[in-house]
Amino acid sequence: MKTGKSIVELAQEIERQRTTKKDFVADTSVMHMTPEGALTLGDRWRSDGVSDLAHEQIADHTRIPQAYYKRMRTEAPELLATNVDAWFAKYPAPRMVRALDGRVRAFLSNSYRPLENADLAEAILPTLAKRELEIMSCEITERRLYIKAVDQRLLRDVPVGYKMGDGSHRIFDTCAPAIVVSNSEVGCGRLVVETGVFTKACTNMALFADGGMRRTHVGARHRLLGDSVESIDHLLSDRTRRVTDQALWLQVQDVVAAAFDEAKLGKRVEQLTNAAENKITGHVEKVVELAAKEFSLSDGERGSVLRHLITGGSLTQYGLHAAITRSAEDAEDYDRATALEYTGGRVIELDRSAWQRLAEAA
Repeated sequence: MKTGKSIVELAQEIERQRTTKKDFVADTSVMHMTPEGALTLGDRWRSDGVSDLAHEQIADHTRIPQAYYKRMRTEAPELLATNVDAWFAKYPAPRMVRALDGRVRAFLSNSYRPLENADLAEAILPTLAKRELEIMSCEITERRLYIKAVDQRLLRDVPVGYKMGDGSHRIFDTCAPAIVVSNSEVGCGRLVVETGVFTKACTNMALFADGGMRRTHVGARHRLLGDSVESIDHLLSDRTRRVTDQALWLQVQDVVAAAFDEAKLGKRVEQLTNAAENKITGHVEKVVELAAKEFSLSDGERGSVLRHLITGGSLTQYGLHAAITRSAEDAEDYDRATALEYTGGRVIELDRSAWQRLAEAA
């Protein structure tokens, strides 16, 4: 898996962002995009730039097709500014603008309820330490925060195949239960706490989108009071946020504690053992090609999965899942690596008919 930052580096970056970010609610009628790629909120604030994500969100809000928006941004920035300003003025609406280091990092609905990474870390890190969990990987990207932890005390051996020759000697892999805690402050999905399995031999992780919790960032709409630009820091104090979210953070702690139930781990081990018995009977390249279509893998990822599947030597459902999670390490960025870890979990959870259709590809 991609290791990302150390927990100390993550904590330092969360604190740095906490002290430098700014949030505003403003009506689009007072907003202006410049050809240089800045966004102004009347005479109250001017950005030093706009992130790629915020540009995508502005395109969605103004209903400018993404491909055309990107072309204007690259080839005709003056035309882009004119178009955006025109739609901002024609259909005025309050929006939340989130900024970091002087740049617009998100352009969101005024009903967006920020669940802050700093508050999440404060709630979750002591819980992980109390349970003596090992944080294997963590990162904070432009889109999400990730913390992936493993309970090394609950190791289980999973039979994943037989040695070549007489075929009487089984090969075992050692797995441990894991969780991923992730959150987005910029509108890229919900607060998530989900379970996974960490494979000790090859340090891969498969994530399973069940048995956890997902909380959407939606709350009461922020209303503009008098002036057409309001700071969220003025509308919602830190104390108000903490009191409002206290029940949520307690729920997160409870979900983390329940994620390492031994009965649940036993069910996962059984799933993995069964997957190791489900052989690939079709043409290996065709199986990987069909899997790439089913799970939206790029051409580069398809090649990586095929290479790791053949190298791993286990031409089974378990082997395909392991090849996909191993490919996560080759991914260009941490967000995509995590998506591939979820894909590995989806392969394990395929029902019999779906797996047979995949395994028999010719």
